[in-house]
Amino acid sequence: MKSLGVVYIQQSVCVAPDTAEVTKKIQSIKKLIESSEGEALLLEVNKFTAETEEQLFELFNKQRIAEYEELLEGCKNFLNEIETETRKGKFTYHEVEENEAEFGKLKRWHKKIMKRDFFSCPNSLQAKQLLDECEQKFGKFIESVYASEGNVEGEITKD
Repeated sequence: MKSLGVVYIQQSVCVAPDTAEVTKKIQSIKKLIESSEGEALLLEVNKFTAETEEQLFELFNKQRIAEYEELLEGCKNFLNEIETETRKGKFTYHEVEENEAEFGKLKRWHKKIMKRDFFSCPNSLQAKQLLDECEQKFGKFIESVYASEGNVEGEITKD
């Protein structure tokens, strides 16, 4: 349920935004619980008090802030790694592959968080900017590797 971005307000009681994707997945989970002879109740709330709505937004955003902060730390580690390899002159295809895998993880992680960021968490812009910086610095690193190794991206070498 947490992967859907729900907020637990009590033990086994959660609040989820009313989106088609979340509703479909929750209905599927409900069927699974009932097929195992468990109980699941879904309540649809049309309106919260203004105070409760504000508290719920804060709870949702608190979870996203924690996720974005972790992602930001991952981005900073990635940038430090690129900087270290650049300083050492480690311009090899192996390093490109290694960092490409790590950058792919960061992008997938960001996409997952964004899917759960229902209320535009304040950290989302910072995360996007730092991820863009990672992409830019990684692109420059790749160019340095091609310059060092003697090939251009997309060029087929004859052996």
